[in-house]
Amino acid sequence: MNTLLEAEHLTKVFAQRGKEPFKAVDDVSFSLQAGETLGIVGESGSGKSTLAKMITRLTDITDGTLKFQGKDITKLKQSQLRDVYGNIQMVFQMPMESFDPRCTLGDGIGESLRNMGISRDETRKRVENLLEKCGLDKEYADRYPHQVSGGQCQRAAIARALAVNPEILICDEATSALDVTVQKQILELLKELKEKEELSFLFICHDLALVQEFCDRVLVLYQGKVVECGTPDEIINHPKMDYTKKLVESVF
Repeated sequence: MNTLLEAEHLTKVFAQRGKEPFKAVDDVSFSLQAGETLGIVGESGSGKSTLAKMITRLTDITDGTLKFQGKDITKLKQSQLRDVYGNIQMVFQMPMESFDPRCTLGDGIGESLRNMGISRDETRKRVENLLEKCGLDKEYADRYPHQVSGGQCQRAAIARALAVNPEILICDEATSALDVTVQKQILELLKELKEKEELSFLFICHDLALVQEFCDRVLVLYQGKVVECGTPDEIINHPKMDYTKKLVESVF
């Protein structure tokens, strides 16, 4: 199986004025295979979102190595990272905050296409196709973020992430701000995209029920460390660590 992403001993330390440095992510290692969905679970403060930001280089890595398709990308500069991160896109928890409120959804989705030199007409055509792929009518391209629901805005955010044909989609609590019905609809969309677009996912979530439904493997984080790793069935039905048992008991 083709390994797309490989993290080796990733560590993130934040300086704190007048206090000991805080280790938010502590010696985390994992791999993501092509076509796989890897769930990363843990309570708030366990290091999930910091890990996602390290992978996408929204925050620098203190120590450890990150490889994409076997190439070390840990210390690449922004200009060198551009090609890599055409292949890795992120969908955030609060979709409204990831769009410029002064611009239409179509402008936001098409930004990366225009930056690639694609004509305005072709960009519009692709944006409409992306919206329809994500379950929205093409006329949503002309709406502003405040004119749509949270679920519709998250669909548009997924469309924007797909615009550059990524190989990996990182979903950082991408369903947690939505109500249960909409959450299920977004999860069904992600499943469909996984199958049709042959995408790989890092699915960062605190809800083990969603992880059980969507993921192939699961990492459990506690205080920045991986405390357990396995299939959803192993993690949920046969947890080894007390912390994992408590996570499971809080959901099931």
